[in-house]
Amino acid sequence: MSRKRSAVNHELMHKINKSLILSSLRKNPRQTRAKLATDTGLTRSTVSNLIDELMRKEFIHEVGFEKSTGGRRGIQLELNPDGGAAIAIKINASSVQCALASFVGEILWHELVPISSTEATYVLDTCKTLIQQAIKINANTRALVGIGVGTTGLISDSGDVIYSKFMDWHNVSFRKDWELLFNLPVSVDNEVSLAAFGENHYGNGTKDSHFMFIEIGYGLGAGIVINGQLFQGMSGFAGEIGYMTFMQCTDGISHEIRTWQDMINIPSLLSNTQRYIDAGISTSLTTENCTFDNIVAVRDKDQAVHRAFIEMSRYLGIGLASLVNIFDVPVFMIGGELGKLYAPYLDIVHEEISKYIVHAPSGRVDVRISDLQPDASLMGAVAQVFDEILKEPSLNVKL
Repeated sequence: MSRKRSAVNHELMHKINKSLILSSLRKNPRQTRAKLATDTGLTRSTVSNLIDELMRKEFIHEVGFEKSTGGRRGIQLELNPDGGAAIAIKINASSVQCALASFVGEILWHELVPISSTEATYVLDTCKTLIQQAIKINANTRALVGIGVGTTGLISDSGDVIYSKFMDWHNVSFRKDWELLFNLPVSVDNEVSLAAFGENHYGNGTKDSHFMFIEIGYGLGAGIVINGQLFQGMSGFAGEIGYMTFMQCTDGISHEIRTWQDMINIPSLLSNTQRYIDAGISTSLTTENCTFDNIVAVRDKDQAVHRAFIEMSRYLGIGLASLVNIFDVPVFMIGGELGKLYAPYLDIVHEEISKYIVHAPSGRVDVRISDLQPDASLMGAVAQVFDEILKEPSLNVKL
């Protein structure tokens, strides 16, 4: 028994040590063996042996000598872009996106396909067509490591979509079928959680241990990163912040309970803009053409749209203040179809946050607009595929 246990422990430590090296190179490319030993705390002989193994597997490669400092120059190493590829899928109520990415997260191919229905069979068939296209594009180049999928709704540990309000999906399962069809591992997660994961790996959150990614579109959700780890709650459903409720005064006397989602999402933008149009505020829009696309087109010069955004930015700031008070997080990244349009109104958002927070963590709360391309959720799906290889492992294990 003890001999078997030692073998298992040796295998585990070997995997942990490889992950430490790969994670270090992901965060700080072009390191020498000596610098990797210092960064990871591993011995030089251990690093050298692992480097040889990882080079044989083509996960890393040599990229020349470091600058001379008077002594013998070390050979620099970095992750090999050709060491593998991942396919990422993002599903929402308006479109399906697919991307092919290299081992270092470089997008090699990307396609967005609008969908005319959220019926599960139709959507999943669209996804399969895109995946097959990505496989064909990648043929005879890089080894495919897996497929990562991000979609709206509540996702079980087994990758089933338990419920998605905006897709009108109930207990939709496809992960195991796709693994058999494509002969690749498939991971499925909530698109907003993956967006936070993407920002943490490739975007504006690589140096932040605590932050929230908030996606604002037709719905509202959050991906929560605490201590550098994605926080998903006891059942994996954490982040449904859109259902926080607020008491809103509607006519100076009566009050209405509204969810935060209903105060700052796309339907709210449409109704608020229409209300200002009806009130006679200067606008180029009419009741007939007050659509999201038209609002986006005129948002920089239309007073009715401007007033709507000011109102909604105040509600955004109030909600963020509540999240600061609850989670004590210093950084928020705002994304999504509508979320990115809040950029000109961040001063108003900060003004409302400062009114309602108990204490600002380490100074002013940092609210950023996500600019991760082509999409934060897609990049999170890419990161999830490579996570088993690149992740910085938890040492909270029984050795």
